[in-house]
Amino acid sequence: MTQPEQFSTIAFRREDIQQMIQARPNDVLVRFVHFSDTHISADPNYSHAEADYIPMYGAKEVVRQINALPFQPDFVVHGGDVVYDPDDTAYVAAREILSEIRYPVHYLMGNHDERNGFQRILLGQPETSPKHFYQFEVNGVQFLVLDSNAPAPFAGGSLGKIQLEWVREICAAPDDRPIAVFVHHNAVPIGAPFWDDFMRMVDGEQFHAALLPAANRLRGVFFGHVHQSTETYRDGILYSSVPSTWYQLHCYPGQSGILQDEGSDPGFNVITISSNQTFIRRHRFHVPEHGTNPIPKPGT
Repeated sequence: MTQPEQFSTIAFRREDIQQMIQARPNDVLVRFVHFSDTHISADPNYSHAEADYIPMYGAKEVVRQINALPFQPDFVVHGGDVVYDPDDTAYVAAREILSEIRYPVHYLMGNHDERNGFQRILLGQPETSPKHFYQFEVNGVQFLVLDSNAPAPFAGGSLGKIQLEWVREICAAPDDRPIAVFVHHNAVPIGAPFWDDFMRMVDGEQFHAALLPAANRLRGVFFGHVHQSTETYRDGILYSSVPSTWYQLHCYPGQSGILQDEGSDPGFNVITISSNQTFIRRHRFHVPEHGTNPIPKPGT
């Protein structure tokens, strides 16, 4: 009878593992963290009956998780809905928590955010502007930060004519740089009627059309809002969402209303853009017990 093959075990020191993780392949251009929908409140006990824990603790835990990563991201993106009730005290609380992130952070406006407090308190800008959108570049990769906070039915949003034209001009320009886009709302349908009919961008189709000329260099449109991980691939363009750090929602086919996903943990994504690929790695985490929601669920 043949003897089973013997395998040797190689032991690595923690510092060796970190060095291997931090080693950056030559074709990696950018690596960043994407999280969203912290819904922070100034009230340390604020929550609602559908949630499992207090949003402030979810926000604190994602900061701890990001700072504990065994590699250094180039930057971090908060996908919007920084606070729940958009008053000044909520933005002060958000600034105190999120300023602990050790890396540069780009913030997006969500439908729960209020422009004055968002720009003046969270971003520290002396004056507010009608829209919060801009572009930046890291290591030859172009990034667009968009503002979909605008009047729309229910909790939907829109970009409006000025931003749409800005996106059209950028995407139609002769440019061979990889490009990625950040926005709060889902622009195209995600296969769940409630989200698609009532909660997405009302000008999402125009936005998608504006992106098409750059489809061959567009690495992804990264959004929040839906409190769940989803991927939609349309006309060669990837749309990718990230979970909330507070509570998660289902995106079932045929879903006709908001439905909590009680079995899903909060999380964030780590996105790596290389010379010819885009990697999305999903990270989930638990919120410590002291963050448990003190409000009883309906029927308990």
